[in-house]
Amino acid sequence: MRIFSKKALQFDHPTNAEKPVVVQLNSFADVPDWVQHSTMFQFASSDESVLVIYSKQDEVVAEMSSDPIEKATKPRKGAAKGKPEAEPSDEGDTETTTEPAADQPQEQQ
Repeated sequence: MRIFSKKALQFDHPTNAEKPVVVQLNSFADVPDWVQHSTMFQFASSDESVLVIYSKQDEVVAEMSSDPIEKATKPRKGAAKGKPEAEPSDEGDTETTTEPAADQPQEQQ
């Protein structure tokens, strides 16, 4: 089976009968057929981190989907849309300092 992986992943054999298969980031790999039954493959294919390659056309589509320019312009999942980040507030701040303030005169001993 030929796959394209958008992430570096390790596929463990479902029964641990064979060594794990590791694939590199943004690369094609020929993997044993049992990989499709591994838990990691099922997770990775559900979020499209891994694609099964059946034809040359699939390879072209996979290469285009790994384009770094497309990734840079595509908004990330969970990213805030137009909301500014909240600024930290001093309210409820219970921290105290033991050093005298700079504008108060220090006592001499």
